[in-house]
Amino acid sequence: MAYVSLADTPTELYHYTKRENLEKILDDGRIRRFGDRESWFCQSLDDMLELMKATVMQEGKPYIKVGGRIGYYPEFNPEDYVILKLIPRWQSGEWVRWMQEVPDDSPQEFKDAAYSFSMLKVGFRGDLKFQKDPEVIEVAELLQQEMKQEAPVQSQSMKMSY
Repeated sequence: MAYVSLADTPTELYHYTKRENLEKILDDGRIRRFGDRESWFCQSLDDMLELMKATVMQEGKPYIKVGGRIGYYPEFNPEDYVILKLIPRWQSGEWVRWMQEVPDDSPQEFKDAAYSFSMLKVGFRGDLKFQKDPEVIEVAELLQQEMKQEAPVQSQSMKMSY
């Protein structure tokens, strides 16, 4: 894995968390690192949903935990998650992007997937302070809205196939 420093400080960020952590996060006014060097964010709501679909929504699939151990994604319940829309407060610290490294002889499709995944998120080296009263977005409601938007497109394509 290779870290790349970001030249510009993000002005708006999204961060998902379990609902059980929400009160403490709001009371603290910061996102704390969890055994990692960075705290992680997305710069758009679409990227946040894509990141969640590639990670926490992958029930039972393996992933590499901090420290290099293998973990397995637990059951995903959308009601257990919220997304915070955050405006960072000024602070010193380094913004980074973690670029997945893949072997040079990997198929191009694999390289493209690794690059796309890397571009979804940005990290802040430290605990990120944010402005008061961030917007709290319900993941369950967001996923329902997304399904409603996709349903008409699927219905139309089904009609056209007859």
